[in-house]
Amino acid sequence: MSRNTKILIILLILFIISFFASLFSGSVFISPFELFSNSDSLNGNLNTIFYDIRLPRTLNAVLIGSALSCSGIILQTILRNNLAEPGLLGISAGAGFGAIILFILPYASFYLTAPASFVSALATTLVIFYISKGLNSKYTNFLSSNKIILAGIAINALLSSVNAFLLIYSGKSLTHIIYWLSGGLSGRGWNEFLPTFIFVLAGVIIAVLMSKEYNVLSLGNELSVSLGLNVKKVQNISIAVSSILAASAVSVAGIISFVGLIVPNIAKLLLGSDHRYSIPGSILLGSVFLLVSDIIARTVISPSEIPVGIVTSFIGAPIFIWLIIKKGNGE
Repeated sequence: MSRNTKILIILLILFIISFFASLFSGSVFISPFELFSNSDSLNGNLNTIFYDIRLPRTLNAVLIGSALSCSGIILQTILRNNLAEPGLLGISAGAGFGAIILFILPYASFYLTAPASFVSALATTLVIFYISKGLNSKYTNFLSSNKIILAGIAINALLSSVNAFLLIYSGKSLTHIIYWLSGGLSGRGWNEFLPTFIFVLAGVIIAVLMSKEYNVLSLGNELSVSLGLNVKKVQNISIAVSSILAASAVSVAGIISFVGLIVPNIAKLLLGSDHRYSIPGSILLGSVFLLVSDIIARTVISPSEIPVGIVTSFIGAPIFIWLIIKKGNGE
């Protein structure tokens, strides 16, 4: 058994532990013995908490963690930039724009927030893609990663300023908007999980299947073309997949920082540059990271809770600084 296989097994065990810890942790602790007890009244109350609140929330955490981390490692691979993540390309700001517009509109339903932010995030990606494509030379067989990043930074800055203006204009909706932008899983249930699950599962499967192409692509665009890889096709598919993954995650939980940034870097640090291992590792690690963050968000000021996006930033920032120092010492 190889070293990478052992690490993946360890990550899988951590995922299982985190999953069950999330199911039974919260403002009301549920033990497995109580859940399956013979008391009808007790069993009914706990069943409601467990099956209608805890289970869908835990599954949503797994979904969002895996989607953001998978999206992050795809972007870092095709752009060959370890700082690349969904927020860098304006996907998060685009989703936030759609959600803010919906909150401001009169008589708008909260249940439309997820589809509105999803469509807005994908539209933002299309704009960035066509801008970078227009800036690209017609004589090359691939998209310039620098131009994609620059276009993403420009659109992200534009949307962030528009979102800031809309926050001032929002009036009574300000509290709801800020809470959504902070990222959270409170109130997310089966209605959010079931439609998003299809998109995330498809995106993760495509990413895993393309791991060999990513290994070739990591050698550089010119060398990849000389080895027979259709770089532009891989880039187009990857941008579409990473955008769908990120848009799915943001549409359900709002903007959650650092998952798509630090998790892929840690996965590559543990498993190396072979994407056959680093992509599954990143997915497992992203799920564990968000599950643990959500447990902290639910229990640290119980019975109240804080947005999970605040917890991921609080944990992620020191880890990111440590990664920078480690890389600097390595060089």
